[in-house]
Amino acid sequence: MKISDISTANPEALAPVLLAAMQRLGQLGRNGALALAAILDDDDGDFDEASQWLADVASGGLKG
Repeated sequence: MKISDISTANPEALAPVLLAAMQRLGQLGRNGALALAAILDDDDGDFDEASQWLADVASGGLKG
C-alpha cells in the first residue's frame, strides 16, 4: 500500500499495514518511539483517538 492510499483505505486493508508498522516500531524500541514522537503534533485528536483504540486492542479489551 502506498501512503497516498491510506486516506481511502478500508479497515481490512489498513489493519495489516498498521500491524506491520507497529511491530517494526516495537522492534526499533525507543528509537522507533522517538521517530514517531518527532512527527506527531501535540494536538492531533485523530492520533489520540487511535491510540486509545490501540490500547484497548493491546489490553485484550477489544475483540472482533
